[in-house]
Amino acid sequence: MASDHHHISLQALQATTNTIYSVGEEANRKIAQAGSYTGSFGSNVVSQIQNYGQVLLSSVDLAKQKDMTPVELNIICDKHTDVTCVTAAFQELFYNTTSVTYDVVSGLAAQIVGPAAAIEGCKLRVQAARAQKLVSDEALVVAVDSFIQEIVPGTWVEQYCLMVSDLQHEIELHVFSQPVNVPSSLTSKSREATPAEYALRSSGYAKSIIEVISETFPDVNIKDWYTHFVGVSNRQVIFLVAQHLAALYHQRFVNTQRAVRVEEEIKEEEPELDVDAMERS
Repeated sequence: MASDHHHISLQALQATTNTIYSVGEEANRKIAQAGSYTGSFGSNVVSQIQNYGQVLLSSVDLAKQKDMTPVELNIICDKHTDVTCVTAAFQELFYNTTSVTYDVVSGLAAQIVGPAAAIEGCKLRVQAARAQKLVSDEALVVAVDSFIQEIVPGTWVEQYCLMVSDLQHEIELHVFSQPVNVPSSLTSKSREATPAEYALRSSGYAKSIIEVISETFPDVNIKDWYTHFVGVSNRQVIFLVAQHLAALYHQRFVNTQRAVRVEEEIKEEEPELDVDAMERS
């Protein structure tokens, strides 16, 4: 099932920016005029206000430098993951970003164990979305999965794995979130619910941590169970790693565009061969 998340339009953003500029410049003129009628105390106040006005205009300058390339994210995840913050993270670098979210299963174990399986899970979600024609081959896709792992005996953590796939620009990247401690009682129940003959045992357990939480702590919001157990929301953790992914993607995207422009410039500068002249010689 798909859901749209729309951001402020480019025209509205530019109009707002121009308005702030006009207000800021007019305020600076008024402040400068007022400064000529004040004493030393008034001059200090005016100076401080002018500095604040310059900070405001500098912030607008920074916003105007952000990439205005239209970006539509196709976010692939399970229905229990709140990924609106992924869109917000990309909007920090690509202002004109919208998104559509799809619930697509990976086909791996209900509870993935280990980072390698999580990467594979992201890839399988993307492949399934394209195979089902939910997204095109040219679409920009971000897959989200999570996994648990035992970092030392008796200590389990969960992490998110985010992967961006952009076939058009030949970009594929994956990143991992900050690990969050998971009570061993939850992982034990997940493991114990997995029969020895479980077909997907190589990638994890038959019962997910979310299922265990739903059964053991029915009052806990499964989309934000981190808050209950560790005091940090799932959204915060996903947002931070999504910022990292967006920054890496933006860097690769810009480099790719720059390489394309250089290649086009070289082609334009190459002299045309006079075939007839070559044949005569």
